[in-house]
Amino acid sequence: MIPSSSLYDQSTMTNMLSTDPLIKEYRAFFSLLDWSTVEQWQAQRSACCGSHGHSLTAYIKAFLVRLKEGLIYAKQLRDFLLKHPLLVIELGFDLKLDDRADYGFDVEATLPCRYWLGEKLRQLDPALLQATVRDLQQEIPGLGETVAFDVKHIYAWVVRRFGAREIPP
Repeated sequence: MIPSSSLYDQSTMTNMLSTDPLIKEYRAFFSLLDWSTVEQWQAQRSACCGSHGHSLTAYIKAFLVRLKEGLIYAKQLRDFLLKHPLLVIELGFDLKLDDRADYGFDVEATLPCRYWLGEKLRQLDPALLQATVRDLQQEIPGLGETVAFDVKHIYAWVVRRFGAREIPP
């Protein structure tokens, strides 16, 4: 949905969304993913549990923004989105309309709180994330081919067991 406000009508807002460099960058990025997997998963869940709140797609897109922007904490993500209201529209959050607000909606009221952003990330279904990773691997050659292991605990066990001078080859 594209809101209108006392400052911008819908055609101006549409034009702003299509020309904003940040929006263009994220549209291109999000177009690399097959969102049908997320939509199917959400449809199955809402059939049994009902749907409420923002769409799962909006949350996943926000979490991808968090990764892409190098934001560590949910508060940083929320602050970033508060500074980029057009991105909030693009991500697909359910807008809390307010025609007196600059962009036709209350950005603060629209965005989930810091706690809920973190909680929603913790609650994401690992099976859904695996499907998303598979989609990314198809689009980005070489993704996931390199695996790093932390072996400090193994080394510590060997040193304790054999002593630093007696480590077997």
